[in-house]
Amino acid sequence: MTIITDDQGNILAAVQGHSMSGKQGNVEASVTFAPGSQAHMVDVDDSMATITDAADFQQQLKQYLTP
Repeated sequence: MTIITDDQGNILAAVQGHSMSGKQGNVEASVTFAPGSQAHMVDVDDSMATITDAADFQQQLKQYLTP
């Protein structure tokens, strides 16, 4: 998973996998974030895919960002 944080360390996004772009046929898309943002590529537990509560999901993500 790739977790994106702003320059203050706040979580902006979480993307399954590590690619921020893709192409299918003639359509190509990419995701970019504001200057100062950081991408954290982390391995997460499979149970992250089953979390349905947004607040709980964000709290769980924070565990992967702390050293």
